Amino acid sequence: MWKRLFLLIFILLSFEVGFFLIVVPWSNTWEDNFFIRSAPFPAFWFSPFLRGAVSGLGLVNIFMGLGEAWHFRERLRQMKNEENATPQNQVQQEEPK
Repeated sequence: MWKRLFLLIFILLSFEVGFFLIVVPWSNTWEDNFFIRSAPFPAFWFSPFLRGAVSGLGLVNIFMGLGEAWHFRERLRQMKNEENATPQNQVQQEEPK
């Protein structure tokens, strides 16, 4: 139960972080940021290349969330099989040999 919930939260978090990283570098929030304004190289932080790189990381997060969502049922089946194969069951299976 907890593993299923964790997997759902991970998928939602991947989408949320990805969307945030895609949108924020191109918004006014990026330009009005106190920490970027006081950074040593302001031209670097306002560069479209850096903004594009940050947005690219957002795309990676979204694709990672899509991949996890695509294989959601398979992952749940895999987790159930791992739970059923506890060390006690493995020890009991090895003893009759």
